[in-house]
Amino acid sequence: MKKLRLALLFLILATSARAETQESITLINSGKAGGSFNARTLMYKEGLIAAGYSVKFENIGKISQAVKMFKESNEPTIMVYANNQVYNQDLFHTDDNFIMAEYKQPLYVCRTNHSKDKKGKLTVAHGKGYDPRLLTALLGDRVTLVPYKNSSAMLKGILGGDVDMMVNNQGNSFKYIESGHGTCEASDVLPVMVATVIGNNIDVQAIREVIFDITMDIKFIEYHRSRKLVRPTGTWKDELILTQELEKGYEVK
Repeated sequence: MKKLRLALLFLILATSARAETQESITLINSGKAGGSFNARTLMYKEGLIAAGYSVKFENIGKISQAVKMFKESNEPTIMVYANNQVYNQDLFHTDDNFIMAEYKQPLYVCRTNHSKDKKGKLTVAHGKGYDPRLLTALLGDRVTLVPYKNSSAMLKGILGGDVDMMVNNQGNSFKYIESGHGTCEASDVLPVMVATVIGNNIDVQAIREVIFDITMDIKFIEYHRSRKLVRPTGTWKDELILTQELEKGYEVK
């Protein structure tokens, strides 16, 4: 009995020691179910846990609140992000917070077959994170903008006939083309989107290695492949310069 107690005590102490040495990290989810931000965050969560991190998962689901929490965080924190949010959220990619450019893609403008002969204003679905002033400036004043919570909701809306057009990411635009309900074209007017990972109170170079390894998992590779997402290649500095340059296209002038 004494040996059993000692064995149990040793096991408890060993488990406690491992828990104390396990690195902790806060992961903020700014996306809602069905959206790309949410999907990416969940894959990073799974990868960080597999890599041995103690993950504090903050399931916020709203970009403005997520950015506020990110800025105010005093703990090692990471969050998926994109360059199309920077002006609207007043959070730009910098040497201090940039971890990785996960992929880049053009934005697509899709239109229903039924709306081609429509007179008057066209209704256009867009993500809530987009600055409507930018979209109006680029698409013209013959549109009525309709905000949606995420990319999947936009696809559902246009398939249901709720809007005439949508500005969406590549993956959901391809799905709409496959449906046969309308057409989509990569926009040569709207700026290129870069999906990123950013951090606060963390060594961005060290965590970059972990994040990169996570994106080499088969789930991430399949996610990118199925959506034909292009991954930037180069150094950390190359990716940061690319992201900063392309984020300028989202400034309302």
